[in-house]
Amino acid sequence: MKIALISVAPPFRGGISAHTSQLIQTLALKHEIICYNYKRQYPSFLFPGETQYLNPKEYIKQSIECIDSINPFTWFKVARTIKKSGFNVVIFRFWNPFFAPMLVTIARRIKRMNNIKLIGLYDNLLPHEAQFYDRKFTNSFISEMDGHIVQSSKVELELLNLDNNAKVCTLFHPLYTKYGKSKLKVNSREKLGIKAKFTILYFGLVRKYKGLDILIEATSILNEQRSDFEVLAVGESYDDSEPLLTSISNLKIENIFRWENKFIPDDEISDYFSACDIVVLPYRSASQSGIVQIAYHFNKPVIVTNVGGLPEIVEKGKSGDIVEPENPKKLANIISMYLDEKKIDNMSNYINSFKNKFSWNSFAEKMIDFINLI
Repeated sequence: MKIALISVAPPFRGGISAHTSQLIQTLALKHEIICYNYKRQYPSFLFPGETQYLNPKEYIKQSIECIDSINPFTWFKVARTIKKSGFNVVIFRFWNPFFAPMLVTIARRIKRMNNIKLIGLYDNLLPHEAQFYDRKFTNSFISEMDGHIVQSSKVELELLNLDNNAKVCTLFHPLYTKYGKSKLKVNSREKLGIKAKFTILYFGLVRKYKGLDILIEATSILNEQRSDFEVLAVGESYDDSEPLLTSISNLKIENIFRWENKFIPDDEISDYFSACDIVVLPYRSASQSGIVQIAYHFNKPVIVTNVGGLPEIVEKGKSGDIVEPENPKKLANIISMYLDEKKIDNMSNYINSFKNKFSWNSFAEKMIDFINLI
């Protein structure tokens, strides 16, 4: 099969770009694939982070950087190129309605060819931080697609609520395996300056919906119960950092709660996951999360909130646990229950086998099977 994929990919950073990179590598084993990547993803005034790019920059050979999200001439050029290239299918990666006008424009120009299939691959459908145009733009994109691939039942339900006739394939978010192998815990802990018996890790971008403030409150409660742990929060804030820093100070937990407010390069990620004992995602809302899949890659148990697709990939008491959102006291109690060496070892051993169900080969095969049925 000859596949065109319209998506962000390296050298852009972030989980969606990393997902695209591994998807391309897997599909390329059996199919011909070209990724039409962005040369400008977001205008700088719309991007709250320090940089949109990996450092050092990373590239994949199947990727062509050619799309400017705010330059329609590049959209028309990509559509013309795809029409001339004999593709069987075009997969449009969708995660933010901001990109819908661009994707719809390309799709409509391609759609005049009757022998090409248009497939949406969704990371999110409606964003966690809503804008007035979200639903209209998202509906316009959905209507152009012949089929839809989602990675959680939450997104499937959202999509069917917008179009109950949509042809939907619900898969799973595969493991991120590109971040290397586990390292010796003692070496990683020494490198990161960790001295407590147990380490709790929060990893990823800091946005209000991801609930770092809830974990800060839970840490204060947990600190009243025991003194053998520390929390390591690692991720760049896209919001105002001061309220979080003030909360850490006011609760007097600076000695056990460390926040590294920065983006972590790929080659350093293994240190953080190798050093920790358990990963906590205190989200207020979610579609699915690649952080869980990174944790599983390193055989680390996870505690997630009961939102979106997060509970779907956690086996309670075996690969982690599930807690109701926005409940710092309950979160603290659940964390404390699992800060036990025997429990952590048992869960890690279970995850080592459990994670095999989230393979890239299985994901790619099921994706192709669905496309063939459309």
